[in-house]
Amino acid sequence: MSQLPMATASSPTPTAQRSPHLGQSIVTALVNGVQVPVACPTWFCTMDHAGDDAVGHLDDIDHTGEDADLMVPSFLNGDQLLAHAYLGQDPAASDPRMKDPHVRVTDGGDDFFLTPEMADTFARTVDTFGSKVRAFAHLARSTALGEDGHFPWCNTSACGTYEAGEDGPYVDHQGVSASVRAPRFMTSHEGVLVRAHLHSDAAYGNGGASVSLTGCNGDGTILDPDELGAVIDDLAGFLDQLRVMHHHLKAVQA
Repeated sequence: MSQLPMATASSPTPTAQRSPHLGQSIVTALVNGVQVPVACPTWFCTMDHAGDDAVGHLDDIDHTGEDADLMVPSFLNGDQLLAHAYLGQDPAASDPRMKDPHVRVTDGGDDFFLTPEMADTFARTVDTFGSKVRAFAHLARSTALGEDGHFPWCNTSACGTYEAGEDGPYVDHQGVSASVRAPRFMTSHEGVLVRAHLHSDAAYGNGGASVSLTGCNGDGTILDPDELGAVIDDLAGFLDQLRVMHHHLKAVQA
């Protein structure tokens, strides 16, 4: 970061001005008791450089933005902070990756610095972790574990036994369902954008578990594990882009 001219104590307070560089504003920073004009990436920086975030040297000026906490609830010792993430940028750093906007993650002890690409990979890892935790939660609350003739994921009260002619009776196993509500004014079947349902019907296929996926028009299909995995990957990328769009919308509204 280039050294800006130091203002004197009697100098007028600089006012924030938009610079020709997109996403930059000239703001006032309090450096060693002196007001100094500095370029700030106001598209994400939320620091008060002239107040509580004052520094002793110009090179100490850092920029941080929106943050997120990952809390873990515990019925034994209460909520605990597992990780804290936020945007960061250090224009005076020697490492060019620190000079650019990046993501910082801390577990309360160690600090981790991620490029946008590394942050994308980390977010996908967190998403996968969350999916597994949800699966663990379902198994933990299931009352069907160990019941003869049922899958561990069965909702036995919803499972039914049916006659199938020459093949004898078969069990229609029913598991969890998940759906996304359709937004208002959108034509949809039963007000649902997409619905997934875990089940196993011996009258169809080989009697193993499968997931049925139904779209907003009411049409559906049965997915095997590989097909479902591909859908999950596509949806993960879709959600990533929705989150980016959401952040842009919030910035416009602000």
